[in-house]
Amino acid sequence: MTDSRLLQPAQWHGENWQQLAKRLQDDLLPHALLFRGQTGVGKRDFAVAFAQYVLCQSPVDRHSCGQCRSCQLNMAGTHPDFLLIEPEERGKQIKVDQVRKMIEFTEKTPQQGGFRAVVLCPAESMNISSANALLKCLEEPGRDTLLMLVSQQVSGLLPTIRSRCQQVLFSRPDYAQALDWLSSRISNSEQADTLLQLAAGEPMTALRYDQEDFLEQRDTMKSSLAGLTRGKVTPAEVALDWLSFDITVVLEWLSLWLQEMVRYRATEDPECLMTQDMAKMFRYVADRAGEKRLLEYYAWLLEQRSLTLSQVNLSRQLLLETVMNRWLALTV
Repeated sequence: MTDSRLLQPAQWHGENWQQLAKRLQDDLLPHALLFRGQTGVGKRDFAVAFAQYVLCQSPVDRHSCGQCRSCQLNMAGTHPDFLLIEPEERGKQIKVDQVRKMIEFTEKTPQQGGFRAVVLCPAESMNISSANALLKCLEEPGRDTLLMLVSQQVSGLLPTIRSRCQQVLFSRPDYAQALDWLSSRISNSEQADTLLQLAAGEPMTALRYDQEDFLEQRDTMKSSLAGLTRGKVTPAEVALDWLSFDITVVLEWLSLWLQEMVRYRATEDPECLMTQDMAKMFRYVADRAGEKRLLEYYAWLLEQRSLTLSQVNLSRQLLLETVMNRWLALTV
């Protein structure tokens, strides 16, 4: 897989970029880097941008020049010395055959001279066979090879993989900075703010929600929860309506909304209910449920989200029905 454009690091990752660029300049760059931190903050784009910079033949001010042969190949998505490995579908595993292809790639002589660069994302999506195959490459890296693993759940990686990489932590920008970045890409400022709230302040996640029309899913979820709370629809009916939704996103959004209700119950401050168009419903549910039951439901949602991310085979319909039954139980 390739990325057919030149990327730039997000402005809030400037320090990480300068440090790594200096290490490259001083010939002190390790052969394997592990980019870790919260999802949706730009780690993957940073890794691709840095790979493109490493391959650039005439860098300018520690960035890709955009003019040389290597940059032209990267913009066309055809650079022979760059490899991007991702799951074939979102939420799926990185297969052992993909890692074996990477090993073959790293054993070849760079066609453009200089480095070979590999980005593997997300690293925790490797199964045990893929992870064991990767260890061979980490233990015996090819000369002039740079491996960049991107992870938001480093606990899902083998300790032997973590120990063979130099870790770089990526932080989330503050809300105002993230909103400014997002508003430059989404013309409707109110929509940008709503998306960023849904993404828990993660700007790249918010942009993906916009590109994939997730606001329509949000509107359906809002309507379904209101109908369920009022007794107009059943948990089974809601589960059927939500079957086509991204289950991980459903659990993330419900968890976010539960956080609002928990903060409201703990402080008795209505300002904690930040999702304004659902604030009335959240206040009713929170007042009926009480803090203890809200926290129990919140912890359970986090557990279900963790299970879905760990590739455990769950019945989507049964899980959604259980989610809705537990929501309904909060109001009893």
